[in-house]
Amino acid sequence: VYDDVYDDVYDDVYDVRIDGGGDEEDSTFSSATELRNREDLKKILDEERRVPMGNVHALAVTFAVVLVVNLLKGGGAFKSPLGIRCGSPSFWAANGLILGWILVVSFFARSYLVHRCEDKERVGYPYVEGDIRWDSRATVVYPAVCTAAGFFAGMFGVGGGIVKGPLMLAMGVHPKVSSASSACMILFTSFTATTSFVVFGLLDMEYAPVCLLLGFAATLVGQIGLFYLMERFQRNSYIAFSIGAIVALSAFLMTVQSLLSMADSGGPRPPSGLCTGKQ
Repeated sequence: VYDDVYDDVYDDVYDVRIDGGGDEEDSTFSSATELRNREDLKKILDEERRVPMGNVHALAVTFAVVLVVNLLKGGGAFKSPLGIRCGSPSFWAANGLILGWILVVSFFARSYLVHRCEDKERVGYPYVEGDIRWDSRATVVYPAVCTAAGFFAGMFGVGGGIVKGPLMLAMGVHPKVSSASSACMILFTSFTATTSFVVFGLLDMEYAPVCLLLGFAATLVGQIGLFYLMERFQRNSYIAFSIGAIVALSAFLMTVQSLLSMADSGGPRPPSGLCTGKQ
């Protein structure tokens, strides 16, 4: 679709350049404005045809800074390389630094998306099925929901894609794009949550390698199987159904596990301090 639109815009820009010359001032102004908009549209379409490496680099740098600061500040089970004591003012300042860094990056990302959306509206960008209009409202509501997803992913140890996958489907994103995007985001949210569990001594190292191998194998088999079904039957609904089934199954199993844990321990466990992890 984008290739066809790109070719049409290129032809229109050429036509405006050839036929835009006129004697009347209004005609000249209109032709110049139309030419500029067409050229801007051509530029945007050309950018949409490529992977936005600038965005990828920004995401990688954001993740790296959060990961490094999270490890440098240490925790109850991981001694800080900088000598920061868990629970000290320096410890909370490091946490505030992480939050502030994320907010700054989010501010600039929102500004970029809003201006990009305004430029697309100005030049008559041809939105297709699955495209998102990142206007001033969407750049607040959707990130807020994703923030909540990351919060619960870190609190309960579940993948943030359980929330983000259905959210993107509700936004009208193509199921293939939704599946790929949520899988990419899970890499960052789960990895960051895992480092937090490690520094606070909440990760069971006996189970971790087994769960890692099982998760990797299950993901590989699931991706290959789903790709085969979609290629054979040409139905994207399989992705939506699989996401819904995973959400329902995860909610059920987490409820069962919580009830069994409470029954074995004789009730809810007493709260423990933030810095009481095993050394």
